[in-house]
Amino acid sequence: MLTKLARALDRLFAGAGDTAPLVCSARNFILTVKCDRCGEIIRLRTDRDHELQSVYAVDAEEGDEPVEYLLRKEIVGEDCQNLIRFTLRFDCDHGLLSSEIEGGEFVEEQSERTRHLVTEGSGLTA
Repeated sequence: MLTKLARALDRLFAGAGDTAPLVCSARNFILTVKCDRCGEIIRLRTDRDHELQSVYAVDAEEGDEPVEYLLRKEIVGEDCQNLIRFTLRFDCDHGLLSSEIEGGEFVEEQSERTRHLVTEGSGLTA
């Protein structure tokens, strides 16, 4: 699951080699998920500075820095009432540690050109 998310966010994240975790360099970024039930594609804007929850060590004292950050979201699309939940864990430098998703999957966003070609050929409109 982590590699799928890494590919989906590749253009927004910059790594320092194969062993370093992905690091979010953008303050705002878009996550794209697909509903398991109806297949709807849902885009979510996330603000790294305001939506991440700080997680502190059990023995933390006042003034200590967080040990990691969490992003938790619950979303429902327009096409059905399927609840999609996901959690992303980041380290102190906003490097992606892990991801979990229920009721959907992370997907790579198509480029505008690809989206136009796919919808044009199928008779659908974007």
